[in-house]
Amino acid sequence: MPRRLHLLLLLALLARPAVAAPLAETAPESIAQLIEQLGDSDYNRRESAAAALKAIGPAAVDALLAAAEMSTDLEVSLRARWIVEAIPLEMPHDPPEVAKLLERFKSPEAGVRAQAMRRLLRVDGDAGIEPLARIVRLDRSASGSRLAAALLVREWRPDDPFWPGLRGRITAGIGTSERPAARFLRGLVAFSEAAPAEKEQREKSLAAVETALADLGKSTDGPTLAEQSDLDATILLETQTIFERCHAQLLRAAGRRDAAGAAAKKLLAERLGDGDGDLEALVNDAVSTLAWATESGLPEAVEALADRPELIRDHAILGFAAAAAEKARGNQPQAESLAADAFEKTDGDFAARLQAGIMLAKWGCADWAIRCYAALVEDPQAPPEQLSLAATVYGELLHDLEREDEAARCLGRFLEALDRKAGGNPAQIPPQLGRDPQSTKSRMHFFESCAAALRGDGAARRQAAELAVAAYPKDVDALIALYTLPDNSPEQKAEAVGKIKKALQRIESEIRAVPDDANGYNEYAWLVANTEGDVAKATKYSKLSLVRSFDNASYLDTLAHCRAAGGDYKGAIRTQSLASRQEPHNRTIKRNLARFEKLAQ
Repeated sequence: MPRRLHLLLLLALLARPAVAAPLAETAPESIAQLIEQLGDSDYNRRESAAAALKAIGPAAVDALLAAAEMSTDLEVSLRARWIVEAIPLEMPHDPPEVAKLLERFKSPEAGVRAQAMRRLLRVDGDAGIEPLARIVRLDRSASGSRLAAALLVREWRPDDPFWPGLRGRITAGIGTSERPAARFLRGLVAFSEAAPAEKEQREKSLAAVETALADLGKSTDGPTLAEQSDLDATILLETQTIFERCHAQLLRAAGRRDAAGAAAKKLLAERLGDGDGDLEALVNDAVSTLAWATESGLPEAVEALADRPELIRDHAILGFAAAAAEKARGNQPQAESLAADAFEKTDGDFAARLQAGIMLAKWGCADWAIRCYAALVEDPQAPPEQLSLAATVYGELLHDLEREDEAARCLGRFLEALDRKAGGNPAQIPPQLGRDPQSTKSRMHFFESCAAALRGDGAARRQAAELAVAAYPKDVDALIALYTLPDNSPEQKAEAVGKIKKALQRIESEIRAVPDDANGYNEYAWLVANTEGDVAKATKYSKLSLVRSFDNASYLDTLAHCRAAGGDYKGAIRTQSLASRQEPHNRTIKRNLARFEKLAQ
């Protein structure tokens, strides 16, 4: 079995051309007979049937695609595909941005198709949802249909306030399609439309989801999978995981708690397998699955590890994931024991300890993450590159926790250690650090300014903000801190605006030099959204950053601020909610979401 890839990478790899059609729903009774005649032994009859189906057009698409995917007659399957390919993708009501994306989606280039599909998911006003659901129905390849469906399925969460706005668009897009991916989506929509008290309707919808899931699973079993390319096989397996995870969440939402827990355990057990193959991939899959289960309220999935104790014993990151699951179950002593054992396993392995800290912070286990980071930054043997990254992420975690003085001291100690290593000569700073020490110094002063603000010390707040900008004039957060000082005189505000304009000019020149770097667009947008400038341009740049880094939580946070700066508080809330979904334990993102919600009142 090929090593599993992240869904977004799969999207980037998908390179099959797609076709689609206007969604007329009336089909003649003869369609099934005509499709059968596509495989007739008589050439003229085959050609006549093909011509008749082309004349019927969009109304025959669903049946043709079903034949293309499921017919055991190769002639029927191929001819059905050829007929569908001739039908146009766009709909008359598609807005211009969507029409352009659908045109790009026809490209044979993998990256172009991948980007178009992702961007459809995030078109303003959810205008790309129906066309993305249309791809589920009309893409000629089963893998393309499944990928589009998986993207939409991942948008559902129990009690998500934005999902109801997507349901009608999804239903319109999939139409009457009987493809398994479309039926799964239809069942999901129906389930979410039913109130919790409407148990009969929920059970009926859940049964429809389970039937579709079984049909989707048939594509990943035995000889069928063996006949696929490595890419298609990986796509099938990855999308199946997404559908199965959604099913477990539906069971939980339906009140079938035991069944949901059993489904989560089954998913983890399948990832553990029998231990054959790539052990590193197996452990990574297990960690991902267990983290998902814990975040989804199904931490009992950890019980599936009982039969593979050696994996926890030998792999610290899996031990930490198990500890997080036990913590979520309320088994605090067991959780602490697992975390302590995992921490000991990383002794001397700087990369493993750093990885653990990053993942623990992402999982909301801040205390354990801090222990890993602190051990790294205090270790005189830590390699410079890991020391630099550890100090950076440690400081940012403390900042997120609003432990600003500690965050500043963390970076201060790092800078002192760096100076000792370089013997006081900046030219001797190791080049692999990848970050200008002046930017780290600026960040330290910025944290000091935040700490002073929490204490109510206006003088210290101003002094630290000024030091931050002096150290690194392009530090956008330091510039924002300087601009927003509550005691600014008109002259001081004007001076801050001048510094901001210079920084924007510098950032823009960097964007022109490296147009594919998402960070430059994000920095420009963040600075304008939180100070002053061309908000429309900032919003455009923010969207460009997300084209290059799909659903990055920090970049979504920036776009939300751009929307708020433009007075679109509803859009800001929607975008910030997406950011919070990506990093549910990020307190800064949650605080910003609460602020936008208050502004919208």
